[in-house]
Amino acid sequence: MREPSGAGRYITRLRAAFARRDIEAAANQDELLVELVRLHARIIMRMPWVQSALAICVGVIVLPYVSLAAFLMWCVVSVGIEVLRANYSRRLLARHDEFKPYAVHRAFVLWAFAAGAAVGCGAGWCFFYLPVADQAVLGIVLFAMPAAGVAVSQSSRYIAAAYCLAILVPATACWMVIYPHQAFSAGVMTLVYCAFIILVAVEGEQLLLRSVVIRHQRDRLVRDLEQRNADVRIAMQQAEQSALARARVLATASHDLRQPLHALSLYSAVLAAGPAPEQLREVSTNIDQIVRSLGSLLHGLLDLSRLTAGHYEPESVPIELDHVVAAVCNEYHRTAAARGLSLDTRLAPVRLHGDAIAISRIVRNLLDNAIKYTAAGSITVEVSPLAESGATFGRVSVTDTGCGIPAEEQARVFEEFYQLDNPSRDRSRGVGLGLAIVKRLCELIGADISVESMPQQGTTFTLRIRSGREGANAGADASDIVDASELKGRTVFLVDDEVDILRSTQQLLGAWGMHTKTADSVESAKQLFVVNGVPDLFITDMRLRGGESGARLAAELRTIYDSFPVLVITGEISAAVVADVDAIGAALLFKPITPELLARAITRAIASMEIR
Repeated sequence: MREPSGAGRYITRLRAAFARRDIEAAANQDELLVELVRLHARIIMRMPWVQSALAICVGVIVLPYVSLAAFLMWCVVSVGIEVLRANYSRRLLARHDEFKPYAVHRAFVLWAFAAGAAVGCGAGWCFFYLPVADQAVLGIVLFAMPAAGVAVSQSSRYIAAAYCLAILVPATACWMVIYPHQAFSAGVMTLVYCAFIILVAVEGEQLLLRSVVIRHQRDRLVRDLEQRNADVRIAMQQAEQSALARARVLATASHDLRQPLHALSLYSAVLAAGPAPEQLREVSTNIDQIVRSLGSLLHGLLDLSRLTAGHYEPESVPIELDHVVAAVCNEYHRTAAARGLSLDTRLAPVRLHGDAIAISRIVRNLLDNAIKYTAAGSITVEVSPLAESGATFGRVSVTDTGCGIPAEEQARVFEEFYQLDNPSRDRSRGVGLGLAIVKRLCELIGADISVESMPQQGTTFTLRIRSGREGANAGADASDIVDASELKGRTVFLVDDEVDILRSTQQLLGAWGMHTKTADSVESAKQLFVVNGVPDLFITDMRLRGGESGARLAAELRTIYDSFPVLVITGEISAAVVADVDAIGAALLFKPITPELLARAITRAIASMEIR
């Protein structure tokens, strides 16, 4: 499926931007309404006292001309409405956030209309009994009340309009009945005044909305700053921990490298002295053991460095967990038997999505560790399914009858170079990197590793693996990819300054039906493009002859021949290499690589470029 064109992507982003803006505007409007309702409710709670004072003032004007009973009835109605409105507001504020702002706002509009109608109708009725001077004074009071109502309504245009119209329309209608010759002018003035009041309320509402938006932006900035500060603190803590870990690793690795190298120098002197045949065999055996130990240490350091740098990309493919574990156990049956140990397995069927290679490596390291630290007895490996909260898990446990681990030391067994009861650094018991690699792999595949142990009673390591979702490479094996029609007939340019690598890779790609042309330098690679044009895929080593960079070469060629898929292969695991490759948008593989991994990377690189 092709991605939309440039114009299509622009329209999509524009629609998304408008959607986000609409969502943000709706959120601002909701908060505005909530705040407006709360502010209005707080002010309304004081309105019974205000209305009582107003009734007294009106009474001073109208009581000489209207009956006391009628005036008291008007006072009871107008003040009673304000009391009910205040009681509604008090109950509303007691509910805190548990109310519907739109429904409450509509209720407040109705309350405002009722309160205004009580005042307007009563005042209009009084006009019929008052002399002209008192009518004018009462009219001034009535016209002042909507202006004050703008503040009371907290600039809600609807509340202000309901209150204003409910007061002035009845009063103006009565005035027009009393003075018909002023009907037109009074009506126009009333409508203009009401429109002005409503416009003032609209401006106040916009001002309140802007204040809400500013507060949102301020709160968002504060949250972003707090989050960034927290991220910085976490990053600093991780950097400090990484620095301490690197210092510890370097110190221990330095010791473990110096010791065998020192021994090798001594054995070299013995060989130079011409030892007897019996002594020569002993020296040769010792040298072989030292070389193997050095190789194990270097491989462990490289693996740990690669995992720590995050250059391992876990897979999520369908696997039979019991089959994966059984294959690893089969490798160790003879090793365990040679040490007089029995290796028992209890493997229940478990099917999930995961990384078979990483899981095999974890179980292999756990088994190797158990065999080294168990002098007699047995080792038991169990696989069982788990189901928690609707998710599928696989459980793998490795139990031995070895020396055990004290409780205070159990948290340290996953540290680099940490070995229990091996202060002399006996290299026959490993180099102390197996469990550190286990922990890194568990972190990468999202598994949990725990340890339970009692001194002299044995140890149990438990691996808890959650089934992941099937990834883009799920279910793909090497044969599927090699036989895929999209690889056949593809043209590949391969650049490497190692002749053996060029020949072997060319033969492998040819077996998959791909046409491969090779180059051993930057100049010859450029010549391939001049003669043959742009390939379907460009594969290059990162470090080429003369200190040239494969990533830089690919970037240079792309500027000349437009875009084409690039796959960079390297034996380095530095962050600088990853950054250089990411900068040109190329795929990256770390040596050594398997044919399956290479085929998968080629398929992805070609497919990703075709989608673009």
